[in-house]
Amino acid sequence: MTTSAETTKTEEPGWLAAARQPRWTPEIAAEVVRAWQKEGGAQSAFMRKHGLPRERLRFWSRRRAEWEQKEKPAMGFVPVEVTPEAPSQRRQGVGEAVVVEVKGVRVRVEGGASQELVERVLRALQRVQGC
Repeated sequence: MTTSAETTKTEEPGWLAAARQPRWTPEIAAEVVRAWQKEGGAQSAFMRKHGLPRERLRFWSRRRAEWEQKEKPAMGFVPVEVTPEAPSQRRQGVGEAVVVEVKGVRVRVEGGASQELVERVLRALQRVQGC
């Protein structure tokens, strides 16, 4: 026979016991931050619910954001090949252009640019900017 206290007891997440320790390892902190993000809501409400110090989650969520910023690749140069246009191509693309702006980076594609070149430039921009 089970008592009512036993039947209403909810199972604790695996990370919670480790999170109750005085210090968090980066791995435990990452689990707690992920759990908070998955659950949503305010940090203070999440920490209160689990009986953990509120400031610790704030510290580790900021630190994790800094780590994620450092992991992004730095902006670099992409090799480009410039060749003179044939006279017939110059007349085709006069005045035609498309401007693509992504996260503050603007790319202007003049008329007559090959699809392959545009794809390579946009792929390089995607790798660098993480779009």
